[in-house]
Amino acid sequence: MNIALTALSCDDETGIGRVVKNLAEHFAAAGHSVDVIASRFGSVGNGVVCRRLRTVPGPYTANFLLCSLQARAALRRGKYDVSNSFGVGRGASIVTAQSCHRSGVEIQRKFRRGRIGSEGWGIFDTAALAEERALVTARSTRLIIAVSQLVKEQLQDCYDVPPDKIRVIPNGVEMPGENQGARAGRRRAARARFGWRENDFGLLFVANEFDRKGLETIIGALSLLHEPEIRLAVVGGDDPARYRLLAARGGVADRIEFAGTIRGAESLYAGADAFVLPTWYEPFGMVIIEAMAEGVPVITSARAGAVEGMTHERHGLFLQDVRSADELASAIGRIRDDSSLRSLLASSGKDAARRFAWPVVAEETMAVYRTIVRGSARLD
Repeated sequence: MNIALTALSCDDETGIGRVVKNLAEHFAAAGHSVDVIASRFGSVGNGVVCRRLRTVPGPYTANFLLCSLQARAALRRGKYDVSNSFGVGRGASIVTAQSCHRSGVEIQRKFRRGRIGSEGWGIFDTAALAEERALVTARSTRLIIAVSQLVKEQLQDCYDVPPDKIRVIPNGVEMPGENQGARAGRRRAARARFGWRENDFGLLFVANEFDRKGLETIIGALSLLHEPEIRLAVVGGDDPARYRLLAARGGVADRIEFAGTIRGAESLYAGADAFVLPTWYEPFGMVIIEAMAEGVPVITSARAGAVEGMTHERHGLFLQDVRSADELASAIGRIRDDSSLRSLLASSGKDAARRFAWPVVAEETMAVYRTIVRGSARLD
């Protein structure tokens, strides 16, 4: 099968980049011809053909639009059995929706109303919304892959997409090896990086959008938990200035390490005693499953796409009000004080994460591709 994947990136630096890279490598290893059309590439496995989109110095939105036009032209020139767009590339036969941007914008505007640093409807939102509408409603789009039931329902509500045109396939994750010695080594290295001592209870937060992902709620919860051994590591590329100020006002600045962007952040999960992500809007949330795969108890939103079908107090602690510092502080305290609960969440979460292993997700995606090819053959 000749396959084209179009995206802004194919690397280990972004969520979509990791998805595209892993799918491409799995398809190539299975003997398919795979072209990836993207503007940025990392190290990509054998058999994957990288077709680079040109970018220019200038605003991100301008390059987004430029890449969209180039990807569309590349699909027209190519002779592909299946083409799969990940955010750019009009004319693809399949569109993978990592989110419903229209719903996300509305949800975030509601949450941010009246907040310091709130953002309006920006130029990029306008461009992204136009591209999203074009992708999901185009006649060329034969099927849509939604990464969660949440995204499927939002696409139906926002764009009146027929439900039988959407398949739900989650994002995949790499499952860590089961070697306990290797995990112990990862744990020691991660805790040393954050300056955590053996008796510290380490919380890990990994995100590039601190506001949407709920860092303010975590800082508020820490200020309610007066045990100095409860410490937080913040990993991500967002501006920490406002959150440093919040931490200082809450008297917890000395308990938070702002680590910035760290390549290979998945190696840090093993060092945590709990992973926290009280996110406002999370169409999926790969970091949630990555933490579970490492056997780390997770505290996140009950409405995060990644935990659909999972059970509160078995696979994780799932918050009803992500803005409530009291609810989050209670959840952190429960995991810290109840070793039986901690063990249950770790083992059940890891079991649940196996459903998201890349070989499983790649085969489910390939099954959708085969549906398209069979349909095209009947049309011919």
